[in-house]
Amino acid sequence: MAQTTTTPTLFDAHCHLFLPEFAADLEATLDRAQAAGVTTIVNMGLDAPTNRLALELAEKYPALKAAVGWHPHSADNLQKEDLLELARLAQTPSVVALGEIGLDFYRDHSSPAAQTRLFGQTLELAAQARLPAVIHTREAFAPTVALLRAHRPFLSRVLIHCFTGSWEEAKAYLDLDCHFSIPGVLTFPKAGPLREALAQIPRDRLLLETDAPYLAPVPKRGRRNEPAYLAHSLVALAQTLKLDPLETAHLTTQNARRFFGLPELETAL
Repeated sequence: MAQTTTTPTLFDAHCHLFLPEFAADLEATLDRAQAAGVTTIVNMGLDAPTNRLALELAEKYPALKAAVGWHPHSADNLQKEDLLELARLAQTPSVVALGEIGLDFYRDHSSPAAQTRLFGQTLELAAQARLPAVIHTREAFAPTVALLRAHRPFLSRVLIHCFTGSWEEAKAYLDLDCHFSIPGVLTFPKAGPLREALAQIPRDRLLLETDAPYLAPVPKRGRRNEPAYLAHSLVALAQTLKLDPLETAHLTTQNARRFFGLPELETAL
């Protein structure tokens, strides 16, 4: 396909623009995202305060969508009223997903028992609300797969957030009919196994994300990440898939819009 200077239409499937890192320049951040072609951004809640912030920002800025969840790092802090509020917020029409939720055994911020209990509870909430579930998993592959397998028949759609794993891991998630959102890690020199996995994952399962303010891609590595930097991940994914960047942008954006239940783009390549 011939190269073109047309700005691609991009969808950032996962970020956290409500965090303090964006307090001083949120509107400028959104302006830069728009200039880079990022038209839709999903803010993923982490706990009660950030869930509310995600909803507030979605009401203020048309480009922002809200997801509500409870990060596994805070599982030990969960109170009964928090779970009730999460269930209530999940019914809000502007909420497009239940996330981020999952397991993180890399750090000891919360006990594995509390994380496992919370993950099951939040998967049940996603099923009850008929919302897609966005999954955080780190150093917890086997228990994540086991819990997803138990709940998957009742869930609409499942997204493995920040997927950086191998083809063997991808196959296990594909067996559970999951999607994958790919972060800036794809641009890192040591991302060979990830590139090998992405070359084999069905293309209709791939989304792009920044996870901003974390995991800035090369050549922005070490800086605060932001949605405008999604363009660097786009180029890396296009090279991996051996596609034109515009075609890759269209593919991943349509995948994301379908996953989150948003109208697909009317324009075609």
